[in-house]
Amino acid sequence: MKKTIARLGTAVATVALAFGLTACGGESGETGGESTGGGETSEEVPAGESDEFLADVAEAVKIINDQIAAESSPMTQIMLASDVDNPTQKYGMWVMPFYPSDATEKYMSTIQITDGTDFVVELTSAATGKVWTSDQDGNVSEKTA
Repeated sequence: MKKTIARLGTAVATVALAFGLTACGGESGETGGESTGGGETSEEVPAGESDEFLADVAEAVKIINDQIAAESSPMTQIMLASDVDNPTQKYGMWVMPFYPSDATEKYMSTIQITDGTDFVVELTSAATGKVWTSDQDGNVSEKTA
């Protein structure tokens, strides 16, 4: 029941994020396509991606942000894993349960954290094969290199 409620909340947040990103695109021919990672990513709305995939991206970010907030000491890594049922510490890092939908082909499991709160997650869409990244603030970009 808790998992269903969490997924529903994440889906709602993702849809709101998607609408917010779409609204920021502008209607006067602006693309808003500033590079954010030295050519590694480009700012784009995940057009053509399913709500399920966008919910997976938002859920991964939420899991990491929640764990960072729950800890009193800074962390340098968190692992997302679909083979654990509860958060646990292994190999000197937190391993957090993450069960993406079939809309996600694969995801980066070990997340590096810098400055105590900054991180980037990476997920590949099963539908399009595109690799998307999201930072700790939920800014989603397509990885181009």
